[in-house]
Amino acid sequence: MTTQIWRRRRRQAAEATAPAVSDTRPRRWNITRVRRLQRHDGLSAFVWLVAWMVTLVLLFGIALTWGGANPHNNIVHAVLRVDTWLATPFHDVFRNADARKELTENWLFAAGVYLVVGRVLAWLLRW
Repeated sequence: MTTQIWRRRRRQAAEATAPAVSDTRPRRWNITRVRRLQRHDGLSAFVWLVAWMVTLVLLFGIALTWGGANPHNNIVHAVLRVDTWLATPFHDVFRNADARKELTENWLFAAGVYLVVGRVLAWLLRW
């Protein structure tokens, strides 16, 4: 009951100080519309997840290369083969005399492109 009195007093005080131009209240945000625009549906969430997984695999391959991992190990070999395949469209985008630095630059660029394209596709699929 006290909250209703408080609201009534606050409304009366606002009406007393406000100019009498209009009796309508200011429009509020439509919360259901805002929530609908923020959430992901299944397909857009899957696209965003795949983009992150591709980026993480590329970053893991860079870490293996710089860490001096044994390329004859089956797991390391598989990760590097997948990374080489994922970064094929971005081969020789950046040229460097050091092979490790060139690989790092090209694979980081590929990871960034995959992440941006995945985010844009996920955003487009929400509509």
